[in-house]
Amino acid sequence: MKAFRAVITADMVNSTQFSREESTAWLEELLAILHQNQVFKWALKPEIYRGDSFQAVLKNPDEAMHLAILARACMRKHAPNADMRIAIGIGHTEQLTDRPGTSDGEAFRLSGHLADTIRQQKARIGIALPRPSEPLSATLDLLETLIESWTSAQSQVVEALLLGKNVTQIAEMLSISQSAASQRVTSSKWWAIDRFLATFPKQLSLYTKR
Repeated sequence: MKAFRAVITADMVNSTQFSREESTAWLEELLAILHQNQVFKWALKPEIYRGDSFQAVLKNPDEAMHLAILARACMRKHAPNADMRIAIGIGHTEQLTDRPGTSDGEAFRLSGHLADTIRQQKARIGIALPRPSEPLSATLDLLETLIESWTSAQSQVVEALLLGKNVTQIAEMLSISQSAASQRVTSSKWWAIDRFLATFPKQLSLYTKR
């Protein structure tokens, strides 16, 4: 039986509040980060569509939440009201072409339907699976309250942490003291994000076991 894959459908929130040049630059920067990150194993690499959105397919669904939180942090660092809605569909991909936009399958349909559903919300990470997953969705509600509290500075630190940087490297990168960098790590509630990401594969397996 074919393995499950994760289809990511993401679109920028409040993109009309920024210039087209800003929105395009921010989205292209995000996709460059995702393309270059060796953590992610792509079935199809992220591709921009409709100007302010992107879609991608991960071979390993366990990586989906790491990608989603990284994308949110990367976008939120630019401005207080810059953000993303991210719909993760996990299932089979029966028709996989060389582009996400021309591919099809269960995971694409789940991601697309969820993207339409959460479009009414200002920002969100949602997940859709072949079987009901209310407990996981409730956990994502709690995650949302944490992410939406991040300042631009905290988002920048979370992005760096998700890219594997340590406090010393973050302090050098931002030209701040290590104590200031540590304070931003603490105030972003990184410990909770780190714990959630570490346990996400186990939570996901409860709904993807054959």
